[in-house]
Amino acid sequence: MSFLPLLTTGLKAFAAFWSLVTLAVSAAFIAQSTEVFGSDFVNHTNLAAGNALLAASVLAFLYFIAVLVIQYIRPEHLFLATLVDTSFLGFLFIFFLGSAAALCTEADAFSFWSGWKFASLGSASIGLGFVAAFLVLGILLLEVIYTLRHYGRSYPTWRTPFNQLVAYGAPGSRVATASGTGASAGASTSVPMETVSGSAPVTNTVPTIQTQIAPAPMAAPPTTATQV
Repeated sequence: MSFLPLLTTGLKAFAAFWSLVTLAVSAAFIAQSTEVFGSDFVNHTNLAAGNALLAASVLAFLYFIAVLVIQYIRPEHLFLATLVDTSFLGFLFIFFLGSAAALCTEADAFSFWSGWKFASLGSASIGLGFVAAFLVLGILLLEVIYTLRHYGRSYPTWRTPFNQLVAYGAPGSRVATASGTGASAGASTSVPMETVSGSAPVTNTVPTIQTQIAPAPMAAPPTTATQV
């Protein structure tokens, strides 16, 4: 496997780990906030953005784990198509960014309540959410820019998994290469008739009886001596 597929696979594995950490911290933040203020207060303020960040972390973790498992079992599966992958990554980026931005509106309150555990967890959740958002954005931009620059915008290209594109090229280029190789092989084995010059036509001649059986020469008559 070349460097780029290893890089994207490693980034997705790290993103799965980061999503798990964000999940744990945001879940602890929601639990502490509910314990301090009550569920009604949390649900009617921007503290509820922690729930959205928790949901984004769960989705991201499940998606990246599914990608890694399917990539190991069936690397050519349609679930790993570049179009599907970039669509999921774009959705996760928007989800993470919106959740972290909504929770960021409570940053002043977290600074005011800095001695409380929920405030520390809230600040940590904001930081983890923004890092997760831009980590997903980095993977998304890497796949989109590399695919557009090297393989174009055709549907067969975007239907192919990104790692398969990097390793084997676009489907159209593979077909063209194969057909070109076959054509050149056929041209090398065929012998055009124009190259055979100076050959006389072959005619099937049947010899006649005269040519087959030549008449024997007539023997000279014997001479007789005259008797006296």
